[in-house]
Amino acid sequence: MKLRGTIREETHPSKNTMIVEFEGDKKKQYFEVKCSFNPYNLRLRKWDVVDMWIKWESEVFEDPKTGDKSYFTHLICDRAVEFVTNYDKR
Repeated sequence: MKLRGTIREETHPSKNTMIVEFEGDKKKQYFEVKCSFNPYNLRLRKWDVVDMWIKWESEVFEDPKTGDKSYFTHLICDRAVEFVTNYDKR
């Protein structure tokens, strides 16, 4: 799924994650996106608008003592490119 978002926290050379706010989200929530690459090495920085190809992965954690299950959804990005507007400076 292709989504567009704005990077809201600085990317780091040692982390393969981005904190983004997705375009059109009325609640303006921030999400952690795990990447199969290092966004810092692609020169993606805070405030950049980025097109991301996202897939969802689920993880189930079961408490060994109680047997209760917790479900987590991870956003995984395999590709991202900076969104650049083409406008005419007249």
